[in-house]
Amino acid sequence: MKNLPLTDVTEHVSCVRLVPLFGGLSPADQDAVGALARPTALDRGQAFGPATGRLAVVHRGQVKVSRMSAGGHERVLRLAGPGDFVGEGSFLTGEAPTYLIEATAPTRMCVFSRADLAPLIAAHPSVAMAMLRSLTQRLDDAEHRLSLTSTSRPARIAGYLLDQPGVAGRGGYRVRLPMAKKDTASLLGMTPESFSRGLDALRSKGLIATSGPEITLRDVDALEELAAG
Repeated sequence: MKNLPLTDVTEHVSCVRLVPLFGGLSPADQDAVGALARPTALDRGQAFGPATGRLAVVHRGQVKVSRMSAGGHERVLRLAGPGDFVGEGSFLTGEAPTYLIEATAPTRMCVFSRADLAPLIAAHPSVAMAMLRSLTQRLDDAEHRLSLTSTSRPARIAGYLLDQPGVAGRGGYRVRLPMAKKDTASLLGMTPESFSRGLDALRSKGLIATSGPEITLRDVDALEELAAG
C-alpha cells in the first residue's frame, strides 16, 4: 500500500465529488473534505492495512471485503468499486476492523481518519443519512443473498450473472466475472468446485458459454426463469 503525496495526486477532490456519500455537500464543503483525504494506491492483490477508524472511498479500481472463518476460510462479503466506501464499521465504532480489504485490480482510494472526518459528519447530517442509506442497501443485499442459499447452485449463479453489467453481442449478452472464480463462489456461499459444477450445468443446457472470466448469456429468458425459482 502506498500513501501518495498530495502534490502528486490531485484527484482527491474529484474522488470526494464522485461518491454519493458527500453528494449533499456544497462544492466548498466538498473541497474541505477533499483537503482531509489521503490518496492511497493499491496494487492488485494488495491488502488495505487494518488500521482502526479509517474510511476509504474507492476512486478507481475495485476491492473485495471479506472475513476469515474460525477454520481459516475466507468468505467474500462484497465488492466495492468507484464511488463506494469501505471501512465504515471501524470508522463509526472506533474499534478494530474484523474484515479484510484487498484490491482485485489496481486501485486508488481516498482515505479519511475518524478524527478528521467525524466532526464534519456531525455538522452535516446529509452525510450521515447518505451513509445510512448505503448501509441499509448493503443489508438488503446481504439478506437477499441469504434468502438464495436454499436455491440450487445453478439458480444462484444464474441470478448473479444476470446482475452483472455487460454488452450485447453475437450469440448473446456478454458479461465478465469481476473477480476470481474462487471469490465469486465465496460470495455466493459455495465452494469453488460447486461453482464450477454450477457453471457446467448451465453450459450443458446451452444457457451460457464461457471463455475464461467472460461468460456469454445465450438464453436470458431461461436464466431469468431459473433464477426466479
